[in-house]
Amino acid sequence: MSSSLEADARAISRIKGLYCDTIDRIIRDKQPGDEDTLRSLFTEDAVIDFSLLDGNVYEGRDAIMKLFVETMPQVTGWMWHTIGAEVIDVDGDTGRGRWTLYAIGLAVGELDKVPFATYGRYIDEFRKESGVWRQSRLFFLNETKATA
Repeated sequence: MSSSLEADARAISRIKGLYCDTIDRIIRDKQPGDEDTLRSLFTEDAVIDFSLLDGNVYEGRDAIMKLFVETMPQVTGWMWHTIGAEVIDVDGDTGRGRWTLYAIGLAVGELDKVPFATYGRYIDEFRKESGVWRQSRLFFLNETKATA
């Protein structure tokens, strides 16, 4: 892999890591600058497809911001997630990435309960605009199994 492709893959990996870290922090202990960081990770026309998670598709950066800054904190009191098995492919100014996801969380008002788990895969697209990589599409493949 050329050094340019390696740098692009690292930039995409960083976006995904910042996404995970920032939304977790916004939910449990928002810090100054978290909203700006999250906004900077997405293209203006970005889409988050959570149709297999909550039944919704969020279109546009403003809708994505509303989801993570307003809607989720009203129902989720604490969240932590991690990603792995990273696969990133870059072709010019576009990229695709896949990650496995394991997340745990607690609903508002239930911080003394056992966390619920969600797991699956992120299947994402990225676009380089004016030399800066941003996420343009996030699809979450929910593979969470019901408790036996």
